[in-house]
Amino acid sequence: DLGVVADVADKIAVMYAGRIVETAPVHELYANPAHPYTKGLLRSIPRLDQKGQDLYAIKGLPPNLLKVPAGCAFNPRCERATDLCRSELPQLVPVLDAEGADLPGRRSACHFWKETLHG
Repeated sequence: DLGVVADVADKIAVMYAGRIVETAPVHELYANPAHPYTKGLLRSIPRLDQKGQDLYAIKGLPPNLLKVPAGCAFNPRCERATDLCRSELPQLVPVLDAEGADLPGRRSACHFWKETLHG
């Protein structure tokens, strides 16, 4: 329950298919995610100002953990996926602000974290 997490946690590690895909201080992650899966999770939270509207859902299905796709496990469901995502596993790297400074505690395992965060 992402609402409860926001009230009780200072830092968050988001996992997909058994792997950490993003870490961040809780308020920074909610305000500006740096991984497409995190962004999708946050978009799927029901909101009072959208009462009566369809809820957002991440397209596709989670992977079979016995047959995780090559590259990034999220690539079959990701709107940003390219051949790079389908072939190379992204490492958990530091996330930088728009000026190139390290954002303390922020990491993303996405080849396109910059576009996700700043796009």
